[in-house]
Amino acid sequence: MAATMREVARRAGVSVATVSYVLNDQGAVRGIPEATCSRVRRAMSELQYHPNALARGLSHRQTNTVAVVMQYPAIFSGWSGFTNELMHGITDTALEEGYDVLLHTRNIATEMEGTLDKHRRELSVLLDGRADGALLLRDEKDPLANALLDAGFPFVMMFSHSANDKHWFVDCDNLAGARLAVDYLLSLGHKRIAHLAGSEVSAAARERKQGYVSALTDAGITVDGELIFDAFSVEHELSAALTMLDKSSPNRPTAVFSWSDDVAIKLISLLRQQGTRVPEDVSVIGFDSTPLCDHTDPPLTSVHQPVYNMAATAFRLLAANISGARPVETAVRVQPHLDIRKSCGPLTGSLLPL
Repeated sequence: MAATMREVARRAGVSVATVSYVLNDQGAVRGIPEATCSRVRRAMSELQYHPNALARGLSHRQTNTVAVVMQYPAIFSGWSGFTNELMHGITDTALEEGYDVLLHTRNIATEMEGTLDKHRRELSVLLDGRADGALLLRDEKDPLANALLDAGFPFVMMFSHSANDKHWFVDCDNLAGARLAVDYLLSLGHKRIAHLAGSEVSAAARERKQGYVSALTDAGITVDGELIFDAFSVEHELSAALTMLDKSSPNRPTAVFSWSDDVAIKLISLLRQQGTRVPEDVSVIGFDSTPLCDHTDPPLTSVHQPVYNMAATAFRLLAANISGARPVETAVRVQPHLDIRKSCGPLTGSLLPL
């Protein structure tokens, strides 16, 4: 069994309080002789005593741990270039800032029946003392941010935003990014451009869809609802899109703007299986432009939002929030740019729909 503080005190011939003072580097402040402090540290070493970090955190009201809270815990277990970059940025910055990271993977939605009870349960888990603050990636109308604000618990929203100036966040200008993608396809001569759209409850996905619509409208092209397909995740069924994109399909789209790289990469793989070539038969463009895009076949043209840097910025904002500081900028909107690779090509005679 692990040694206790009482056993250390007995071995060193001092009180438990003295051990506690030495453990917390308060020996000199409390007037404890250095010889006594050395004896206590030696006893700790001999007994292989390791203090309970959680208990110490509770007593000091700080655990130096940050919770990472996603909308759905399954995002941690799936293959995703976005998630890889997100967690890379978080963990690197956690090391720099002296924090540990706690992944909030509990699926509250399966634990209780009532929606209100689910939210209360999740709030109680986050406020149970294991974390000093939280990084949130949640749907736009999810109530957790407001609940944490009411509880006085530090948090920063990432890859989402809020009109509430008390909500600190780091997000990308998704509408501008979508316009970059569609405008580029238009510049290549494409007019029938399909969109693989994310969930309507995701502010990022909805803004990317709005950018797609507005870019086509400004170009004088009527938006065809039949060219917009639901594609919430890589697990989502893409059969309708694949059918319309088939080379033999009449009046088919010649280009696709996907709301995420992960979905775009899945689409390219499925297109290859049905004999549709990228970009010879259809151009494909994604959103995120993670390093994975350089290793797809063909390399994926994509709207670049600096996922790693945005995650790191969100973490630094949270560290400031926990410490009680208030940076000059607490609502960060990053401007995207387009990374042109090889998955898009100009509209030619061979690409015209049959």
